[in-house]
Amino acid sequence: MSSAQVKEGFNKAIIPIMAIFALGASQGGVNAGLATMGAAFPEAGPNIGYVISMVALGMIPSGIISGAVTGRFIKYRTSIIAAIVLYIVSGCWPFFMGSGESFGMLLVSRFVFGFAVGWSYPLAQALTFKTFDNENKRASILGAGMAFFNLGSLIMELAGGYLALVSWQACFLVYLIGIIPLVIVIFMLKEPERDSEQAAELAAETGGEVKTKIPPIAFLYMLMLTLIVAFAMPTILYCSFVLPDSAISGWVLSAMTLVGAVTGFTLGPVYKKLKKWTLPVAGLFLGVLYVVCALNAQPGSFNLVVYIATFLVGHWGFAIVIPATGNMITNLVPIGAATRAMGFNTAFHQAGCFLATPVATLVMGLLGAQAVTDLLLPCSIVIVVLGVLQFVLAGFTDMSKYDDGYGKVELHHDA
Repeated sequence: MSSAQVKEGFNKAIIPIMAIFALGASQGGVNAGLATMGAAFPEAGPNIGYVISMVALGMIPSGIISGAVTGRFIKYRTSIIAAIVLYIVSGCWPFFMGSGESFGMLLVSRFVFGFAVGWSYPLAQALTFKTFDNENKRASILGAGMAFFNLGSLIMELAGGYLALVSWQACFLVYLIGIIPLVIVIFMLKEPERDSEQAAELAAETGGEVKTKIPPIAFLYMLMLTLIVAFAMPTILYCSFVLPDSAISGWVLSAMTLVGAVTGFTLGPVYKKLKKWTLPVAGLFLGVLYVVCALNAQPGSFNLVVYIATFLVGHWGFAIVIPATGNMITNLVPIGAATRAMGFNTAFHQAGCFLATPVATLVMGLLGAQAVTDLLLPCSIVIVVLGVLQFVLAGFTDMSKYDDGYGKVELHHDA
């Protein structure tokens, strides 16, 4: 896809990208059926939670593999269409499982499903990188992607809740929603240029060299994402242990998803003002608000209003950190490594999601804690420390060192 085509086809390009983003938040689509799944598989016990976290585990290797092969050995359209088909098939697979199937088989289906999600999600980020060379606009598009990510999550959680009333198997039919993005991608997604082709064109126009390596500093930003997600997720996962009843928990979690959706649209203007400082500001904001949230979650000092307010407002930081990390990677990595970099970014993000439960268990063990509320404050303090470290990392990041000219040549500038 040439720069001229990108400029003319802005509206058409954005629709399939947002459709792919909306499929990224698919873990929670079957949350409502966990209780009945636990009854159907009594041997699973507390491991029933792996029905959710196994998706993140599947996304880790597939993100890396997808980034490595798409655009080099497989066309983008072919890669994305195949991933969405696998998403639909593997997502609905448990619906056809009989009562004699093992819990292990259910987890296998979830891993395969995660593999499909992890294959397509980084390609939405890569297409954003490749299509929009203006860094402010790219931040806006990645932020909008987070908004659609959360909206997709909200729709699937609501639909999955109603389907779970029929049976635990029926809630997996929520993944038939993948048919909509599949149709959009088939009819609207144009095949983009390969990373190597864009890099060669850019080098010819700027008189520079073809750059295809991911700089080491990009992996430091990805690692920070892993750690922040791993230590922030316990506050999100265990909010139902703090709130008085499941009805309030449901409303608060729905409100959190809406906050995440609205937050996505703020990344563009925030990045335009703060640039490389966006990440540390969001990380520190998240940590400080979650500390206040944790202090008000303790049995002896519980304050419902303050807890909910700080939980929801603090989520702005969480919902900014994820797309802002992807945006930072696009500013550090040459266009010749766009797809590979986004594959790694997805893997590091999902590693944080998967590690959240082991991190919570480790913290509780180290503290000798008896209740999950005891781990919220130490986890939040760690986020504050990570936010400070992000300020240090940003301070040492000289953005001019990583400028390969992408977006600086008039031909490549999208207005």
